[in-house]
Amino acid sequence: MKIIIITLSILMILSCSEQENSIISEEITYEYSPQASLDLYVQGHRFIEQGKYKEAQKTYEKLIIIDPEFSKAWEGLADSSLLQSDLSQAKNHIEKAIEINPSIASHYSKKALILYYLDEYDPSERFANYALDIDNNDVRAIIVSAAVKAQKGLLDQSNELFESAISLEPEDSSIYYWKAKSFREFEIDLNQSMNLINTAISMDRSAPAYFIERGLLYYTFGDLEKAEIDLLEAIEISKNPRNQSIIDKANKILEDVRN
Repeated sequence: MKIIIITLSILMILSCSEQENSIISEEITYEYSPQASLDLYVQGHRFIEQGKYKEAQKTYEKLIIIDPEFSKAWEGLADSSLLQSDLSQAKNHIEKAIEINPSIASHYSKKALILYYLDEYDPSERFANYALDIDNNDVRAIIVSAAVKAQKGLLDQSNELFESAISLEPEDSSIYYWKAKSFREFEIDLNQSMNLINTAISMDRSAPAYFIERGLLYYTFGDLEKAEIDLLEAIEISKNPRNQSIIDKANKILEDVRN
């Protein structure tokens, strides 16, 4: 049985005329077991699904204390950091996951996504391909690859990849969001972009990025009132849990809409 001891020094100040300050040490013991590790992993994943990213982070941090070689725990920690817009930490955590277990496709596709957000498109595509070499049905890798193809102007290839992702996971709202984003950014088909983002929002109204995307589309169409409504909705959603990066982005676009 693997036992990890963490000693916490707690300073307790006793205000008494003839008594000196004393320091009490308390020992907290975390005991490893496969079931404990699994329970924490499931709990962290549940927090992610509930949008409780800080709670997820704390859960995964506890998990890697008791099971530091559990690579999926490091991927979960990368997820919680990414969802709090901490790209640097997310990248560090996913690289640790890959170091521990380089045979898991999701580690590479998660790094591909992080690199895409960092505007490192060639490395992003490379890691997406690494993931697809292991699992050619890794939807995240397909989405990232499609987005990079669009960035490179390879729009037919991009669309084929998006359609492939939709056929694999038709209930994944993020695919419709990413495809809508590409259709808007590269002016492929703005009306189809609106249909796609409406589909994404109908499937999941808890994602502030979806409302920002639709707000940008309304802004492009000149419908400033609807654009403002969506941007304000994105800000409201981002207050709990608070994501200052998303709030700042929505406010910046809102300034343009109102001017």
